[in-house]
Amino acid sequence: MTAHALHSPSPTSDVSRHHSERRPGAGVQCSAVLGGNTLAHIVEENCPGMLPSAGVVVEHLDAQAGTWQFSLDEGRTWRAIRTDLINRAGNMGLALNRDARLRVLPFAGHRVSGVRVAFHTVQRSHGMGNGSYRPYASDEREEGCSCTVTLVLALSAINGAPPVVHVPRPRNKRALVQRTAPGAGPAGGSLGDGMALA
Repeated sequence: MTAHALHSPSPTSDVSRHHSERRPGAGVQCSAVLGGNTLAHIVEENCPGMLPSAGVVVEHLDAQAGTWQFSLDEGRTWRAIRTDLINRAGNMGLALNRDARLRVLPFAGHRVSGVRVAFHTVQRSHGMGNGSYRPYASDEREEGCSCTVTLVLALSAINGAPPVVHVPRPRNKRALVQRTAPGAGPAGGSLGDGMALA
């Protein structure tokens, strides 16, 4: 996939004044088990030229895709993201450290090939503000912050690949029935001989 940088001004409803965009391949399906990917993984996989960062401020999430959630404890517990707060007019974002996980639960019957995510990275950890909503500068970033990046990602890029499930090979049913049948095998033969002699 190739990133295309867009430098033309956007309407105020568009959070990406300076952003790059990636589009997923067609037909990508979401996994049944949604463990989510870390913000560090999402940034590194989709923005390889970006400097390492301590976290991000999420500026926009595609609310039409489903219910967005984040986790601060490696996926053990999940909290819903207030997309109504970060997507509305103004500059309110969700502060997340690089090891926080992100996922989206698609709406039933709604097929999604790609979702839009906008964020900017920060060079310092959010500390106690990790997982909180906070205002951010729209035009002039604070020192150490990057410009807004907008990505259009496949669901698997956000939710992670499905885990490998081991399915045991089915046994031969005929052999299983013969093995458990009454009177089968040497024991059954000796019993029959004893009954014949009596």
